[in-house]
Amino acid sequence: MQQNRSLIVSVAILVSALAIGQATTYLLAPTGWSAFMGTLRVVIAQIAFWGPICAIFSAGFAYLMLRLLGFESLEEIRKESVEQNNPTPAIIFVGTLIASILFLTLVIRP
Repeated sequence: MQQNRSLIVSVAILVSALAIGQATTYLLAPTGWSAFMGTLRVVIAQIAFWGPICAIFSAGFAYLMLRLLGFESLEEIRKESVEQNNPTPAIIFVGTLIASILFLTLVIRP
């Protein structure tokens, strides 16, 4: 119950911050806000196009990294990192995911 309440409060704070930020921006610079909203459609379209492609590349990179390190699943990486106190495979896995996200930021240009 307490966890649900804190989640609801967190979401309410984030939505409020978004609404206040948008209202403030619109009041301070309505032309800039309108220009950004026009560009936002293009950015969302690029994400919709490139997102699945980058997800496929990310999955491929992660799968290849797992195999190169000799792991069969993410559960084996968890066991190695937690139970055997060796964080190296987890760090490499997260690095691979970060590299994939950086790839996404390179292909999406507003």
